[in-house]
Amino acid sequence: MILVMYHDRLARLKERMAESNLDAVVLTSEPNMLYLSGYSAISLERLLSLIVFREHERACLILPRLEESRAEESCRIPDVEFISYSDVEDPVAILKEVLARNRVKNLGVEGVTPYRFIHPLISSQPAVNPCFIDETMYSLRVIKDDEEIRTLEKAAEINNRLMVDAISHIEAGSSEKRLSAFVRSRALELGADEVAFTLIQAGPNSALPHQEPTEKKINKGEIVLLDIGIRYRGYYSDITRTVTFGEPTQQQRKIFDTVYQAQAAALAAAKEGVKAEAVDAAARRRISEAGYGEHFIHRTGHGLGLEVHEPPYIKEGNITALARGMAFTVEPGIYLVNKFGVRLEDNIVISDEGHINLTKLPKSLSIREYV
Repeated sequence: MILVMYHDRLARLKERMAESNLDAVVLTSEPNMLYLSGYSAISLERLLSLIVFREHERACLILPRLEESRAEESCRIPDVEFISYSDVEDPVAILKEVLARNRVKNLGVEGVTPYRFIHPLISSQPAVNPCFIDETMYSLRVIKDDEEIRTLEKAAEINNRLMVDAISHIEAGSSEKRLSAFVRSRALELGADEVAFTLIQAGPNSALPHQEPTEKKINKGEIVLLDIGIRYRGYYSDITRTVTFGEPTQQQRKIFDTVYQAQAAALAAAKEGVKAEAVDAAARRRISEAGYGEHFIHRTGHGLGLEVHEPPYIKEGNITALARGMAFTVEPGIYLVNKFGVRLEDNIVISDEGHINLTKLPKSLSIREYV
């Protein structure tokens, strides 16, 4: 079954390659290699590349010799040629030879491919015509199959439990960094393979959406915003909750209720056939009606999958129609600079019935609701 899945993914890629008249594609990013082959590694300064040919069944994997055994064990492509190289060999020369041997003229490359590999390849082979394939790859990955959805569900399950433990661990005088360290350790205990980020933001820091944890102490009466991203078997969960350490003020309640209603409106709009921008508009309309439109300073959501940010982007101007199997976040927020910010973020998957919400958590300012 697994081998069939990877065979089908390669077949769909080759269909897109035929439509674009591409002879081959060179993939170097971890998400795309993992999606098509089941194997990936962080290449760092070494070239690690999967090459797929339109007219040949056999793919090619160029990789450092130290990765060869692991690649042979985890790669799920039915027919692949492994070409390993030592640290004294030039992998770009190997890549050139492979492309020349297969008479490649129109070559698909990713935008993230390191320039140090692409420039010597293209400059020495003027007959090769490079073309970006990012949109092609995302068009394949944007619809999650049943196996991917199960993995996303498991990632969210781990993150749900982690969020409860994190909120339960909030203590007076504890710093953002200390709580972040607990979250990272606990995530691995719960089964996460990796912690992508832990944004723990207290008081005024919660009004800075991407503020990394600091030495700031958590004080009574402060808003605490927790945005946690974890990875499980290659797939991400990204969840945010906002609570008050102590009794919330009237203003904190008002802002939280507005964000809660905005998210509810966006979730109600999230169904098959609806344009992505309509989900964003539903959240933005509610926040603007409450008088806080200028304080909602980011899109309503982003896709989830092998990357923590990928299509579909839930934002104004994105007229993509939502389809069954699309997975993304819904995360409106209001940020009052030098005061506090509030954000609620759920992970959902579009389904025949509307959507499935993978985030099984309370939505409350009260810590007591979580413990």
